[in-house]
Amino acid sequence: MLKNYITTTLRGIKRNKVFTLINLTGLSVAMACFILVGLYVRYELSYDQFHEDVEDIHIVQLKFIEEMGGAYNQLLPAVFADIIEEGVPGLEGVTTTLSGAGSMYVVKNEQDYLPEKYYTLQNSFFDLFTFPFIHGNKANALTDPKSVVISREMALKYFGKENAVGEILSVDTKGDYRVTGVLKDFPKNSQFQPHFSFSLNSMSSLDSWSDNTFFIYIKTLPNANLDDIQKRIASLYNTNKPEGSIYEDAALGSFADSYWAQTGSGAAMNNRERGLGANKDIIYICSGMALLLLFIALANYVNMATAKAMERAKEVGIRKVNGATQNQLIKQFLGETLFFALLCLVVAVIMVEILLPSVSQIMGISLKMDYQDITILGYLVGYALFCGLLAGIYPAVLLSRFNPVKALKGQKQQGHSRFSHRSVLLFFQFAISAFMIIVLLVANKQINHYLNFDLGFNKERVVSISMTKEMSERHQVFLQEIKNISGVEGVTMGPLPGGGFGFNTLEYKGKTFKNVPRVETDESFITMLEIPLLAGRNFDPEISSDFDNSIIINESLAQKLEMENPIGRTLLFEGSTKTVIGLIKDFHISGSMSTVRDLMLTPLISGRVNKLLIKVNAQNMASTLGQIDAIWDQFDYKDSYQYQFLDDAYEAKLSRLQNLTLIINGVTTAIVVISLFGLFSLVTFQTSQRIKEIGIRKVLGASANNILFILGKPYAWLILLSSLVSIPLAYYFMGNALNQFPNRIDLNASFGVITVISILGFSALVLLSRALSTIRTNPVDILRNE
Repeated sequence: MLKNYITTTLRGIKRNKVFTLINLTGLSVAMACFILVGLYVRYELSYDQFHEDVEDIHIVQLKFIEEMGGAYNQLLPAVFADIIEEGVPGLEGVTTTLSGAGSMYVVKNEQDYLPEKYYTLQNSFFDLFTFPFIHGNKANALTDPKSVVISREMALKYFGKENAVGEILSVDTKGDYRVTGVLKDFPKNSQFQPHFSFSLNSMSSLDSWSDNTFFIYIKTLPNANLDDIQKRIASLYNTNKPEGSIYEDAALGSFADSYWAQTGSGAAMNNRERGLGANKDIIYICSGMALLLLFIALANYVNMATAKAMERAKEVGIRKVNGATQNQLIKQFLGETLFFALLCLVVAVIMVEILLPSVSQIMGISLKMDYQDITILGYLVGYALFCGLLAGIYPAVLLSRFNPVKALKGQKQQGHSRFSHRSVLLFFQFAISAFMIIVLLVANKQINHYLNFDLGFNKERVVSISMTKEMSERHQVFLQEIKNISGVEGVTMGPLPGGGFGFNTLEYKGKTFKNVPRVETDESFITMLEIPLLAGRNFDPEISSDFDNSIIINESLAQKLEMENPIGRTLLFEGSTKTVIGLIKDFHISGSMSTVRDLMLTPLISGRVNKLLIKVNAQNMASTLGQIDAIWDQFDYKDSYQYQFLDDAYEAKLSRLQNLTLIINGVTTAIVVISLFGLFSLVTFQTSQRIKEIGIRKVLGASANNILFILGKPYAWLILLSSLVSIPLAYYFMGNALNQFPNRIDLNASFGVITVISILGFSALVLLSRALSTIRTNPVDILRNE
């Protein structure tokens, strides 16, 4: 019996090559997409979950006073950790880390300087977090200030062996450190990537309340009362906090949840290389699109399976006459679908392996299929069987209910209304297609709007260079060397493409304005970037007072300060009197995805230049950049010359949105193509069912256009109806989505018009490709046996 079922299945696949290929393509693509999204979601949701009892690990936070916004901050003084450890019962442990990952250069072979990231930790860190040692003693690995714990990967990289305990690691400007421990390999989806961990004992500010640059983590005992612990920590802070503290309360935040905090805020500083990660909206969007694609593919299968059911009516009749029961027929036809789903799974896995490198690059994370993981294999097989059941249960029941007498006589088994589900499924397919086309059009229009957005200054041919410490200390010499290059049109300083330094205080007419962004620069900044000067003048190197007490502000800041005519007005900047000498037009210093902010320009105050901006001539640009490289080498023996054109740098700020748009484009294309496959199969079925009617109409004088109109009219109305339902929903959805972005585009009727024209045009091509050959058939060949 089983052999017979398999033979029948293979024979049906071979006999219906076109339908099989359409179903195989559609379902395989949907499965591959769903598997990729599943891998991504699994990676994201398992972030930091490998730590033992991770739900008991918390990060201590301090709440700003209401005058400063009342938000919570995870940057704390290290001395508070000792107070918590001594005064709070119910804790398994407390540990302190320096905020975020630092940068250093490891010296290899006494001549190679390799950039690496490192952490500064207390030894108790390895008691709270699960980073097992494979070599060394965890109990005292970081008690010595000149000790370092490294990962197995770094041990092999720098020492060529796994057990590197006792080896000396040379760090540029820091000295030599003895390796005291080697960590087992740890997951990539971890906030901490402790390839190099140095001892916190080497720092001198551990007892200072003024140094808020540490993270404090606690681990509670399994049955501890978290509310009581929070109240105790808050009480200890209020008792011990220094006078004039800007914090009014202490609280706890979940360590596992801290991954979802915004990059650069709190514990999220530990690992910033996340691509599209740390964003639940991305998970929801990708999951939703994968489900829509799967629905489209399954609807296609059901439509085609029920359409082909009429051709299998006699087979069902013969089987029933020979004694087959309804349950046996259901098992047979359901088994065929499950077999087909498993075949699609094999094709989908091949697609996944091909697409994984590209998808990983788009997502910015490393995804892989681990076939040795039994849960992965179970997920794949279970997913295929689930898809097979969803797609096959209705066609199997439908086929099993055929009347054997009617089947053998070639009579119709069902009335027309019984098959209206095909029209309903096709309606939903095209409704989803229209919705996704609107999403695609709007997303791409918004991206193009950002790419072509006028930032308010000229960024063409401007190169941004991040200055190293050596260059910054001798920036005047470095700047003069660059200016002497013939291909350089201008040189200035400024934090582009980042943004102004935002922790500055202004006082004007008794009012205090905090966190005003500032740009430290010179007289070339305005002229080189062609920023419009609306009033007053630029900095003048001939006027010495300009570099002591002058300031230039933008329109937004002048409005906030309520200065109708700001030129010549005086204000207090960080306690020093400054005179406003110029008013510049607002410009988007942080890029097209940012709003215009208050901004002031001041001469160099800190004494350090962080960013250098160089405008190069269009002629011999490569030669000019090469000469800059040669000067770079004179000042920095460690780093290779790295630069970024400002237009590329600002475009790179859009990378997350561009990658998400790329995903939307790919999924939308797949949805539309699979929907057209469904239309193709339905047109094929309907044309075959109406072949005699077409022959009679041709005999009676109907033209090809008349017949095409008759065949296409029901689908045209169906497509128009689906568009009319889905397009308003898409406008509503995208309108709300665009409200989350500054400098958004306006939604107009063109998106809907393009969508309707596109769907109707593609559908017409599908209809023509399948119906034209039938229309051209000689009616004599159709009706000769009637």
